[in-house]
Amino acid sequence: MELERRGVVAPLVVTETFLPLVQAQARARRVEPRLVVVPHPVGGLNEAELAGRIEGAAAELLRMADEARGGA
Repeated sequence: MELERRGVVAPLVVTETFLPLVQAQARARRVEPRLVVVPHPVGGLNEAELAGRIEGAAAELLRMADEARGGA
């Protein structure tokens, strides 16, 4: 979150379960972080399940990167 405050595009990947905690910290720090929310849990997944989570998050991260560069 500190990087975002300094103008560096730094999306956070967070699971649904921890989203309220991240939002509370963001409010306390007075920042609006870029968030990529993935289903919980991430630990304990098999290879195929984890690959699906990664693909979804990667697509959103790429979209955010394009947006930050002035594209899309």
